[in-house]
Amino acid sequence: MFFSKKHPKDLEAIVNQIEVDLANNYKDNAKEGLEKLKAALEAKKASPKFPESEVSYYQEKIAAYQEDIKNFKRTY
Repeated sequence: MFFSKKHPKDLEAIVNQIEVDLANNYKDNAKEGLEKLKAALEAKKASPKFPESEVSYYQEKIAAYQEDIKNFKRTY
């Protein structure tokens, strides 16, 4: 049996909201979500049980979202 690696639900909820906001051209909401994700990740990093691989995973997501927001163009 194969088990998929599960990411923390609270962080994944923020990630999903950012992706929805970007897809719907809501730059301001995506920026707010990105700040929430950064804060939540910092809080998780304080926990000794939070693995470094997860920190790297979310730091890569944050970098990608920052680039998306920087290059954001309205499509309407």
